[in-house]
Amino acid sequence: MGAAQDGYDLEKFFNFAVDMLCIADTKGFFRKVNPSFERVLGYDTDELLATSYLDLVHPEDREQTLAEVGKLAGGQLTLAFENRFRCKDGSYKYLSWASFPEEKTGLLYAVARDITERKLREDRVDGITGAPNRRVFDERLQDEWRRAARIKLPFSIALIDVDGLRAFNDVHGHLEGDKSLRRIAGLLGAHVRRAGDLIARYDGGTFGVLFAGGLEAGDAARVCERMRLDVHAVNLVCVSGVDGRLTVSCGVSSRVPTADVPALGLVEAAAGALAAAKRQGKNRIVEVVAG
Repeated sequence: MGAAQDGYDLEKFFNFAVDMLCIADTKGFFRKVNPSFERVLGYDTDELLATSYLDLVHPEDREQTLAEVGKLAGGQLTLAFENRFRCKDGSYKYLSWASFPEEKTGLLYAVARDITERKLREDRVDGITGAPNRRVFDERLQDEWRRAARIKLPFSIALIDVDGLRAFNDVHGHLEGDKSLRRIAGLLGAHVRRAGDLIARYDGGTFGVLFAGGLEAGDAARVCERMRLDVHAVNLVCVSGVDGRLTVSCGVSSRVPTADVPALGLVEAAAGALAAAKRQGKNRIVEVVAG
């Protein structure tokens, strides 16, 4: 690769590109890589050319990568293939690939982009509502539980479930149901204002709320009541449920944590309170002080 006759320096373009550019073969080896490979993965050029790129692929992604290389060998383009590559320090980066096979030489011309930060955000954000997901809720629950135990503060959580969501989806479809979930997530989130508090999509139509240490069940229940009233007032129409609206039911639990008691008990108590709210007619709050 060198300067073209019309004056463009393609070698300079190759070397200074921010994306990872390479020429490889279908046997598993790079033939040429640009400096961005070293910046992203940490290996120098000689190391990369001497190592099968398949050996750098995460074991869980290797089978899919081999299948993709097979497609390229058959002349198919790769427009957006994702896998994980091992860095020199042992960590892994998520890469998104676009590849073009050259039939005459059997070489692959490819561009890769580091999408690690995006993938990590996706792993922690619910794709429908944009709220943190269950994983974040569980992690923060443990952290806040330990913190409240150290300073002996009451700690409260709530589980809030959308009443009538299944019937709504059956009649209006899941796309409309997802829109309603996003609207409800925004209404609930507007009341989660204190530092350390969190609202997350817990499961299906259920949201989990963590109230940082210092908020007792009664105070947490009053916040949840304001959430309930806001959802009720929006009047998201459903075919069933209280007053024909999509409403929310909520179970609130609270206790002063101790180091020898797991946080799971607080979640179970909130789930029991939520079930009681459903039995009592929905669109209501039930609070309990966990034992």
